[in-house]
Amino acid sequence: MTIRVVLGEDNVLVREGVRALLDSYDDIQVVGVATDAPTLMAAAEKHAPDVVVTDIKMPPSFRLEGIDCAHAIREGHPETGVVVLSAHDDEEYAIALLGRGHSGLAYLLKDRIAQGDELVRAIREVAAGGSAVDPAIAERLSGRGDAPQRERALLDMMAKGLGYAEIAAALGTTQEAVDRQVTELFRRLAGNGVGSSLVDEFKRLHAAVVEQASSRRTLASFVPSQLAERLALRPGAPIEPQEVEVSVLFSDIRGFSTLAERLSARDVATIVGRHLSAMAEVVLAHGGTIDKFQGDAVMAVFGAPDPQPDHAERALRCAIAMQARQAELNAEGWGIADLPELGIGVGVNTGRVIAGTVGGGGRLEYTVVGDAVNVASRLQSEAGAGEIVAAASTVEAAPSITSEPMGPRVVKGREEPVEAFLVRAG
Repeated sequence: MTIRVVLGEDNVLVREGVRALLDSYDDIQVVGVATDAPTLMAAAEKHAPDVVVTDIKMPPSFRLEGIDCAHAIREGHPETGVVVLSAHDDEEYAIALLGRGHSGLAYLLKDRIAQGDELVRAIREVAAGGSAVDPAIAERLSGRGDAPQRERALLDMMAKGLGYAEIAAALGTTQEAVDRQVTELFRRLAGNGVGSSLVDEFKRLHAAVVEQASSRRTLASFVPSQLAERLALRPGAPIEPQEVEVSVLFSDIRGFSTLAERLSARDVATIVGRHLSAMAEVVLAHGGTIDKFQGDAVMAVFGAPDPQPDHAERALRCAIAMQARQAELNAEGWGIADLPELGIGVGVNTGRVIAGTVGGGGRLEYTVVGDAVNVASRLQSEAGAGEIVAAASTVEAAPSITSEPMGPRVVKGREEPVEAFLVRAG
């Protein structure tokens, strides 16, 4: 019997890694995927799977969507089991999932994904109507007890604006344990019969302040600081579309799809994760904006959301630096036997685009669209491993960069060919 699975996970690396892992088993078939809670519920309704595997926190609010969806799915479709994957090893989450008395549910830490057949074992368990809880959680539930923490240290860290994640890391505990400690602390501080509503209000206020600061820090890790500030100050508000001239860069690992066929899901995730992280650092160092990751490909934009008069030169110098960084990654090694050196192809084009935020349901994404994007993508496909192919529009705007003509290239969707140039380092 084949177990039909719907997979819900907003992180593309985790999602594709789990999908590849599950597809390697003959008795499991991934029939649908989802990137947020609404699409997960829609996919469960559409496919009527035997099992749903979901992250514990997903868009739109990144709170406990996985647990909420699990309860809703079990109530509406008792024949569908649910496995909740979580990075949180606090037993209260497992109790929230399993405490209603439903069977066909499992709570598994994400660390277990790469450890043998733990995930598959949980899927088979819930498909058969049973339940499962992560071994670490089960051990803690068998002998619960919280270590005391110094109240002054907790107050000092909160006064500095640290969030629960940062406080937990400093104290060597979990965010949930910090939440319990904060509740107990402020109940004692309130005293004199003051109810828990004041405590809850304080916690909500603290969470709002921390969430804004955390969001800004997270955004700044992926986009220029100006855009991060703009989005953080107006959460959920769109950036109005505008026509601007930019330079668009695409990069991709050559031959990786074929190579990935013989690698394990864990090795694929390791390679792609290291590569994308390194490429993102290079892009941001050159003032670019990460538009999106797609598999092992990167799309970056220079000249938006804020103007950059030298965006063409920035994009080409970034492309050169990306090739150098990839060579460093190869020299450092990947820790995978018989893995050949990986090479990337890069394409760059300069032109007019429409730039702004798109999306709905509380989730906005900054992006650029237009013919210039299509041309950059096609030029990338012309680049071999270790090569950078740029359009004439980019080369002409960056005369300090050495290049040589490759001749016209036919681009799908355009009548006029594109004059392409091979960019040289130095």
